[in-house]
Amino acid sequence: MEDSSPAFGPTGVEQVLHSALPETRSTLMITSAGKRMGLSSQEIQELIAPAEMRVARLSVSSGRRVLNFWCVVALHNMACGPYKGGVRLAGDVDIYETLELARLMTLKCAVTGTEFGGGKTGIRVDWPAIYALHGKDCVRDRDRGFELDITLALMERYAARFRPLFERHEYIPAPDMGTSPDHMAMIFNVTRDPASVTGKPQNVQGWLPGRREATGWGISRATTRLWQKQGREPKDCTFAVQGFGNVGSYAASFIAREGARMVAVTDILGGVYDPAGLDVEGLREYTLETGSVAGFPGAAPMELDQIYDVECDVFLPAAIGGCITDRTVPRLRCGAIVEGANMPVAASGVAPLHERGIPVIPDIIANSGGVVASMEEFSKALSAAAIEREVVLDSVTNRIETAVERAEALALEHGVSLVEAATELAIRRVYDAMRVRRFI
Repeated sequence: MEDSSPAFGPTGVEQVLHSALPETRSTLMITSAGKRMGLSSQEIQELIAPAEMRVARLSVSSGRRVLNFWCVVALHNMACGPYKGGVRLAGDVDIYETLELARLMTLKCAVTGTEFGGGKTGIRVDWPAIYALHGKDCVRDRDRGFELDITLALMERYAARFRPLFERHEYIPAPDMGTSPDHMAMIFNVTRDPASVTGKPQNVQGWLPGRREATGWGISRATTRLWQKQGREPKDCTFAVQGFGNVGSYAASFIAREGARMVAVTDILGGVYDPAGLDVEGLREYTLETGSVAGFPGAAPMELDQIYDVECDVFLPAAIGGCITDRTVPRLRCGAIVEGANMPVAASGVAPLHERGIPVIPDIIANSGGVVASMEEFSKALSAAAIEREVVLDSVTNRIETAVERAEALALEHGVSLVEAATELAIRRVYDAMRVRRFI
């Protein structure tokens, strides 16, 4: 297909935004995949650009004060189904990061055959500034109850502002960084529609057994499958984890139950190391009490940056995006990477890892368990049919294993990395759907 007129050309969205879209891992991978598929520059641009971006100010009362939060809702692509993506609360939220995460969700749903498109919400929550406004220090005076009260009220305001989107099942939010099932219950309180939000807490109408641990379960299946393909038993393997929140802790727990040893783990406040293997369940209990893995008894302390130097069979980055770059790749002493976080391998790290022969199970497959389970939750909420935890986790296993097998075959055929192959599989599906629906 020939490129369209200049008004709708490759720079159309940039002209509207008065800013160039940043080059990211997903834009590079989509561009590369599109060229291999023989797509025009205009078609590639339409795959990269968002369908819609919304920015809103949300006001919440806190005592006698009013707190204002800036919110970005990125709706990337709904050719394959309604927009789907979590609600992220963080101090560094910006419009382009939110769009990148929405774009990754489009790819994640497409490569696993999940009937959703990509969306994302980012709300900028600056806790140091909020505590200072109340005359407190966010470290010395940290109060989890105070934070929960503010964020629950924020979720109610967010749900009220975007209620039509949720009630029409046009965009279906879920928990992400800084939010939890309790926050999703606040959205449900506003919509009164169990299919309008996923990741709801237990016993709330439309909740799903297995949803909370589904992402960690999927990562564990991708990891053990990798070892099985190498002809190795988990009991002979080691792994290290960056980030020990809901995703990292569940993944570590499931992998450890297979017999593998977790030799190192870090979170935002510190890290611990034990080459003989850390007590994963003990760590989970310890972090529930203390809020961090730092200081875990019987293990050696470790600086955050030292996680890249740990010798292990698999490294699981499950904390932040963009942490594995061309600068950190030379330090890695792992046999493989399974991406637990969204895009922990930056664009600059993809080629060096491929050159070093370190395989990467990409995030759009490895951490897709949450959205696969969300589809089950959404479907159950619409039909009111009961579903067992084992059925949910089996669905996650099947979709992840199928996606990995297809990506491995395509990577071998084209001589590209697994990250590139997975992206191409996703883009093929999205492109076909967009063509059929006359979006492109």
